[in-house]
Amino acid sequence: MPDLKPFKQQSAEHLRLVLEYSQIGIWELDIESGLAVRNATHDQIFGYDEPLPEWRYEQFLAHVVDGERARVDELQKSAIEEGREWSFECQIKTNTGQFRWIKAVGRPLKNDQGEITRLIGQVIDITDSRQNEARLRLITEELNHRVRNLLSMIKAMIKMATRGAKDVQEFSRALEGRVGALARAHDLLVGNSRAAMTPSAVLTAELSAFEDAEKRVRMTVNDETELSTSASQGLALVFHELLTNSIKYGALSIDAGYIAVTIDRADDSIAILWKEHDGPTLSGEMGNGFGTRLISRALASQGTTQQLFLPEGLECRINLAVDHD
Repeated sequence: MPDLKPFKQQSAEHLRLVLEYSQIGIWELDIESGLAVRNATHDQIFGYDEPLPEWRYEQFLAHVVDGERARVDELQKSAIEEGREWSFECQIKTNTGQFRWIKAVGRPLKNDQGEITRLIGQVIDITDSRQNEARLRLITEELNHRVRNLLSMIKAMIKMATRGAKDVQEFSRALEGRVGALARAHDLLVGNSRAAMTPSAVLTAELSAFEDAEKRVRMTVNDETELSTSASQGLALVFHELLTNSIKYGALSIDAGYIAVTIDRADDSIAILWKEHDGPTLSGEMGNGFGTRLISRALASQGTTQQLFLPEGLECRINLAVDHD
């Protein structure tokens, strides 16, 4: 058996090291006097840079937020009456006015006559873990919302595409491209930067899916802001359809053609102008295929989309409402 004597001699130092680096506040309350002794970390948790001259149970209760105070007080009184340990979490307001979450545990101690005369316990700051839990719940709810939106969009695309597809291969290729557009929009939305949800970022992501397209699309951003989830997904589909149609029939179908995209912002909306130059002469007749219908409907709940089949080239005007939330 190893010699534990050196460890026993240094046990106080080991305990002090553990308490300092784990940020645990410890306390011992004398029930008769109402005074508590505690370490410096205890007072720091409650917002005091320097230890207070004295600490009483009433001072602790005063830091507990109003809605939690009665519950916490009842827990401690019941533990003393029943002679049992207790544990709870609650929110406090510190001396500096900050709100924090704490976890506290305690145990009653008896004297030689079996009477409870002291309470000992510890307290830790769990604010970070509480905030992380809240963020995780929010992310999970948002992810569920996005998945439902994506499935609804895909379902609608399949339903619309089956009406106009000439064969299975054409249907498969078109659907694959549109689902890819949604996937690229989703990749932007799960990024850490809010700038990833701007119209210019959505267009840049779509251009990356088409070889050399970024060299022939001239984008000018006067002003913009981030979009909502549904608006970003809808805009990705619109850009995908516009690029696909331009490569097939429009300015990008010939070497000399190019596209100018201007993005600007008014108070409560974002205006996007898509204008094709030096492409084939258009007949001026509005198309009625699935792509055209998709462009007109993808942003129906977030704004308006207008396509003008001018002789000099397609012009598409997109107006999106700004989501202030």
